[in-house]
Amino acid sequence: MDLRLLRFFVAIIDHGGVTRAAEALYVAQPSVSQALRTLEQRLGVSLFERAGRGLRLTDAGRELEIRARSVLAEVEEARDGVERVARLDAGRLTVAAASTLAIHPLGPWVGRLLDAHPGLRVHVREPGSVPAVLAEITEGAAEIGLVELPVHRASLETVELAREEMVIAAGPGLAAGLPDPLPRALVRDLPSGALALAPGGRTASERTMAEVLGEPRVRSARRQLLWDLVGQDVLVAFVSRAVAERLLPDVRLRSLDPPVFRRVGLVRRPEPPTPAARTLLEIALPPRTRRPRRAAPPATPSGGPTPDRP
Repeated sequence: MDLRLLRFFVAIIDHGGVTRAAEALYVAQPSVSQALRTLEQRLGVSLFERAGRGLRLTDAGRELEIRARSVLAEVEEARDGVERVARLDAGRLTVAAASTLAIHPLGPWVGRLLDAHPGLRVHVREPGSVPAVLAEITEGAAEIGLVELPVHRASLETVELAREEMVIAAGPGLAAGLPDPLPRALVRDLPSGALALAPGGRTASERTMAEVLGEPRVRSARRQLLWDLVGQDVLVAFVSRAVAERLLPDVRLRSLDPPVFRRVGLVRRPEPPTPAARTLLEIALPPRTRRPRRAAPPATPSGGPTPDRP
């Protein structure tokens, strides 16, 4: 049986007969009569019996009524739920971000999205490395990923968003006397800290950090611990200027000479986004950058990337 037959069957009950049901449904009476015959034939039972000039439900009809009303109610509830998701009154969006990209630029985007659509739920995942983010996107655990470019995954689409300056963050004591910009040759003499390396290899900016800072004095899996040590004049850290300005207001920032930048981009599967994902993309992407491109395959090494050029 299909939903149309059930709707006609319930309408006959609610309106007291085939004629009134047809009028309520704005269909011809023969259509309702045929629907009833089809339903009875498929079930192999009579659903109504004559009672004077009207119809009365049989025992089988009464049993079907209970089931039919339940099915139709669930269908309406499902339709309402889908419409609420389409209107962004409900729904869930999962975004995966590598490193501090969950703080900036993702944080402000999510704030704008939730301000406009408070019924949404946004789940931000930080799997640790760019390969881990790509795996979450490929496997469907997240719909949008925020990573440092370049990435090499031909099955995914990427959009470059911006180039963020990477700077040295230091407490007042260690920063005293440091010029701005800070020549790279002077950085190796500073005690440095870094996050524990996530599996999957270094990003371009992490490779540059290793070249500039040398071997860090402290590695930690806890980002907040490193930042606390920076604020206490124990260490310096290599961090995005945008992140440091938001979360490390009491430290001193020094640009590097020559400067270092990281390329930030979005990555997603090449399929129509959900309403929530589409809205976040509209927030994140200026109109001129909204056309995605497939991630390029790995290039043949020829001297390596130069991530520190603006």
